[in-house]
Amino acid sequence: MTYNVVGMNREYKIRLDKEYVAHGVFSGSVKKPLVIIVHGLGTGITEGLYEQAQRWFTENGYATYLFGLYGWQKDARQLINCTLEIHSADLDKVVEHFRRKGINKIYAVGHSFGGPTILRSKKQRFDAVAVWDPSYDLSFTKKSYGMPGGEYVNQLDGYLMPWGINVLIGRAMAEESDQLDWAAIPKTFHVPLKIIVAGDGVLVSGCQKYFASANKPKQLSVLKGATHFFNDSQKMRERLFKLTSKWFEKF
Repeated sequence: MTYNVVGMNREYKIRLDKEYVAHGVFSGSVKKPLVIIVHGLGTGITEGLYEQAQRWFTENGYATYLFGLYGWQKDARQLINCTLEIHSADLDKVVEHFRRKGINKIYAVGHSFGGPTILRSKKQRFDAVAVWDPSYDLSFTKKSYGMPGGEYVNQLDGYLMPWGINVLIGRAMAEESDQLDWAAIPKTFHVPLKIIVAGDGVLVSGCQKYFASANKPKQLSVLKGATHFFNDSQKMRERLFKLTSKWFEKF
């Protein structure tokens, strides 16, 4: 599936504090409703799902901002020093930046760990949200969804995850994840919420628990035949994007 980027598509940096900057790509017109795309854990803004989402939403009447929660740049965060709380606080700062720019409608999309990143937002200044196969009850210290826990590395104060790419998760994030009441996360979230679940993935039950505790307005869709990155057929991602856009149009 190919898309042509339309409108403005440029690197866009947002200062988070005196030390850190969010590095991302802005596409489209500031006169359009904005979709902020929040990537998953261990991935970044060059992952195909997020790049295709940015192109699709830009082509279909939105502005988009896809930014890295961490990155290689000198002033970007490093994953080993992050927590879910830090991710959510950084997202809030990104939203505040665009609110100050005068953008009237702001929506957020979060895939995988990007889902709870949005749901843990304290300011919640979104008009509507969609989370795509959001992480649930994830542990970095013990077996989770059939994967073994990480190996703690004392010198780095983090867990080396046996995911093939050997991601390092800081101790603070690992402890935070084990202490979370995952099912209760949506109880304090008061933004229109759409949950889209990969029907052939391992998160269906967890997403149903999210939905049960979420506040109205809310909606749950299960995409049959989909796995976690929704790359199972040529049309799967387009179905995902259309479902999301249809939800945003309500608000």
